[in-house]
Amino acid sequence: MKLFIVIFFLFSSSLLANTPKGTFVTEPIFNASVYMETAGDPSHPAIVLVHGLGDEASTIWANSIEILQQDYYVITFDLPGFGKSSKANELYSPQNYAKFIHSITQTYVKKPFHLVGHSMGGAIVLKYAQMYQKDILSLVLVDAAGILHKYAYNKFLTHSGVNRFFEEQNGLIQGLQTPKLNNFIDRMAEKIDHKMTLDMDVVLASEELRSTILGGIPGTIAAVALVQANFNGIPQTIDTRTTIIWGENDGIAPIQTGYVLDKLMPYSTFKIIPLSGHVPMLTHEEAFSYLLMEHLSNQMIAPKVENNNQAEAYKLKIKNVQDATYSGHIKSLTIRDSHNVVIKDAIIEELFIFNSEVEIINSTFKGEKEVNVSAQNASVSIIASDIFGMIKLNNTRLNLAGVLMSSQNKPIIAMIKSTVIFSLCDINDKLIHGKEVFGN
Repeated sequence: MKLFIVIFFLFSSSLLANTPKGTFVTEPIFNASVYMETAGDPSHPAIVLVHGLGDEASTIWANSIEILQQDYYVITFDLPGFGKSSKANELYSPQNYAKFIHSITQTYVKKPFHLVGHSMGGAIVLKYAQMYQKDILSLVLVDAAGILHKYAYNKFLTHSGVNRFFEEQNGLIQGLQTPKLNNFIDRMAEKIDHKMTLDMDVVLASEELRSTILGGIPGTIAAVALVQANFNGIPQTIDTRTTIIWGENDGIAPIQTGYVLDKLMPYSTFKIIPLSGHVPMLTHEEAFSYLLMEHLSNQMIAPKVENNNQAEAYKLKIKNVQDATYSGHIKSLTIRDSHNVVIKDAIIEELFIFNSEVEIINSTFKGEKEVNVSAQNASVSIIASDIFGMIKLNNTRLNLAGVLMSSQNKPIIAMIKSTVIFSLCDINDKLIHGKEVFGN
């Protein structure tokens, strides 16, 4: 019956002009039988769509294909290990997937093409751009997963899971989201981190260990290989015009990743789809299609705008504040006993944080002298920002992602044990991507 359905689908597809045409091809990287579809006129500009983790595989692009096929030659496929393609105990890593895409496009496209990747596909696309940049006309990264350091991603998913639990309680226990709860979440994330001490690179490299520890399951292997991949230093080297698209409420791939990529990639534009989650091409089809077509039709690269806030500088002290956002030119800010405080698009000269959870995005720490940032008993994230000064920590968990830091002294110090997670950071001209414990 299934064979009949496939045969009927392929036969009926061949009768319709400009509709997707499915076929199975054999590729040399995984020695897999790969399900591939093409649509549109091969003489038109080519666009390759790469899916992420999940049983849906390339079917997530069905709506996009309908729109693109009038003006583009569209190529989609189920990555080896997913969908209709063959599944085996192989190393399904971003690098190997990039090699697979190269073999497919060299055989069936044979010209430069636009490359679009969603979720894990976004990470694969980024790796492809590093390895085969001359093949690409432009890039689109959609809710790209696995770019930040695995410990930062672990903490994000832990927080996301707890927040989702609160939402399911209809707000009855929202009051429990306090710094104490955040400390509990941090400890839970630390315990998960501790469980991840096994060298997964060794596991991934061994067919026997992939079978024993990962069950030889393609989705599991691909997921582990994704979080093990190191993209440090790669975005800065991509000189291809890129649009980064993100769902505002993505609970799978943190939107912070979008800010980081946009900061690091020299020719990028960052677009956020309001109220959307991780799969905007399905849940917000019209908004996603508009941004995709806008990218394809616009050959101009938007210049990067330097954060040079000319607003009058202000000083502020806050206590027991929840869900507040601050911006502008901050001369001095002290935050105590507060939760979910966001500082965004700001210039900051002095910052003190006590017993609070704070996130700083797309900001610059600078002043007439080196900036002083101090955090005690806190959870702090600094995303896609520049710091000209030093950070002092006491019993604090600090997440730095896409941060450029320059200090004449030691950039980070701690008197009491504090943990710092670095994702794609440049600290005093040294690229750092990892986890480090400071203090006693």
